[in-house]
Amino acid sequence: MMALGLIEKAGSSYKITGKGFEAAVEVAEFEGKYEKTDVNYEELAKIQYGWMRVSLMRLIELFAESFGGDLVSLVLYGSVVEGSFQLGRSDVDVLYILEDDSEKVWQCEREIFKDFQSTWEYKACDYLLRTRGTYGYPEVTTVWLQKSFAKKFQLVYLDMLSQRAVLYDKEEFFQKLMRKLKGALEALATVRIERADGTYSWFLKPDLTPGELIEICLG
Repeated sequence: MMALGLIEKAGSSYKITGKGFEAAVEVAEFEGKYEKTDVNYEELAKIQYGWMRVSLMRLIELFAESFGGDLVSLVLYGSVVEGSFQLGRSDVDVLYILEDDSEKVWQCEREIFKDFQSTWEYKACDYLLRTRGTYGYPEVTTVWLQKSFAKKFQLVYLDMLSQRAVLYDKEEFFQKLMRKLKGALEALATVRIERADGTYSWFLKPDLTPGELIEICLG
């Protein structure tokens, strides 16, 4: 393994190299595709970092174990899927949707991330990132919605129209919402204005008249 550059001497012991870690990640990702059948791997492939794909597979597994049949969808959005993610600066944005009668959501989420931080996937990635001069594993920021509320238009959905990774989606619930939203915005002639500095604005209905209300139904 030393000859292949996968490990190196560190005093009286050995430690894994960056090359060795990347190789381990590839093996773990390959094995995970056959073990974690609930993960949408085509969507997961939108994430550019192998270490993040492997660790998120574990996170999805923990969400599914904790919420069981109450978990409807789990979606990544923001810089992680837009290609603008910066190590040491960006966080991981997650939206998850649960059935309406789900209970003790915050307590479950807290336990999920407590368990996540004790997994080898998290610890290994956190260690690697710290050796590269960052603060370790990026913060994961979550938003959760009840299923009935998710059927109502949410402003955050606009950021997910073109860039999202739907990692878990029971009966394509969230993907159907996005298709309905796209159709509704086309009917309104919605326009997105992008600026040179990367910021943007939305004009939901360019010909909106004073006092007119905009209704977007996704249910």
